[in-house]
Amino acid sequence: MEIEYKRELTKSYMCVKTDQDFLPFEKEILTRNSISGILPVNTTFADAATVCWYDITGMQAFDHALETEMMDSQMLTQFLVSLCGTLERLESFLLDPGHLWFSRESIFKNNRDGSFWFCYCPEGKENITEGFQKLMEYLLTKIDHKDQWAVKMAYHIYDQVIKEGYSLIAIRESLTYDNVAVEPVPDRAAENNRVEPEQTPHQVEKEKAMYKAEGKTRGIFQKVIEHFFLDVAKFKEYRKQLAKKKEKKNEIQPIVFEPEEEEVKMGRPTVLLADQRKTIRGVLRYEGNNQLPDLKIDTFPYVIGSAADCPGHVDCATISRHHAKITKVENVYFIEDMNSANGTKAGGTLLDYKVKVSLQANEILEFADEKFRFI
Repeated sequence: MEIEYKRELTKSYMCVKTDQDFLPFEKEILTRNSISGILPVNTTFADAATVCWYDITGMQAFDHALETEMMDSQMLTQFLVSLCGTLERLESFLLDPGHLWFSRESIFKNNRDGSFWFCYCPEGKENITEGFQKLMEYLLTKIDHKDQWAVKMAYHIYDQVIKEGYSLIAIRESLTYDNVAVEPVPDRAAENNRVEPEQTPHQVEKEKAMYKAEGKTRGIFQKVIEHFFLDVAKFKEYRKQLAKKKEKKNEIQPIVFEPEEEEVKMGRPTVLLADQRKTIRGVLRYEGNNQLPDLKIDTFPYVIGSAADCPGHVDCATISRHHAKITKVENVYFIEDMNSANGTKAGGTLLDYKVKVSLQANEILEFADEKFRFI
């Protein structure tokens, strides 16, 4: 199957070319009913093949969304709820869940409400158990490890999916704070002022058993993390080497007096203005009518959008939360639209989703109706 992204006016599509077509009853159901969780799709024919046009307006592919934010417990819960709900609706419409596409580039996150939407394909890709297991292996690398609940929930899910005959509905129902418990962060100030009551021998033994169980659980999680994140071992070795260098640096060094070098004064160097004009400084200079600030590209990827967490924050209602992204390879800058609602133009050309275009000095960039000059 071939994938291509196209934008037409205010609509954005993912076009999938396939050798198979939907069955007549599937096409009837998909065109007559708006099934929540299933991307709206229409089909055309080109070069003796079926082209499925999936409406992805206002959405981002899962892999693209996880480039700008890590998966926390809220996103993981929303994903599982969306998936289980979609499977239930497919069964009610007598559609085969085996036609869901579980690849990370074919699952889309709605930027407005955080829900997830899936592709129903003419071709059956793989069974649900294998597809979801592969997807979870990928998502384990995208979990926000600052979110303790997200980490435990993700490994709890993966522990279930590697078992034979697992049920996604059962997994969703098992994800409660009683079954996957996360202890709240203690209030250190309150702890320091608290007077501990005298413990009975039975309580002491119980507490020792609890600490032993916690240590065992922590060890299991550490092994799992090292299994999926092979760089952890390298990171540990790097930290050891860094500690040794720090100790060596802190050692008392002998004082050596050296004669000061005579300061050499140089005249102001000659600068060719022609060369200076061609130099890219990595700045987006605002040239619109709303007195917005210039944007300095000082980190990569450099995401431009109306969300407060964007490095290139633009406070404008017509600009999407994560509108476009600038990356850099060696000394070449590239811009990529992030499936924004009102589009991105580079040099007057409207960009399709997931298409990277190199930037030239003094080129005009348009994010919705706001203009910037790249210098």
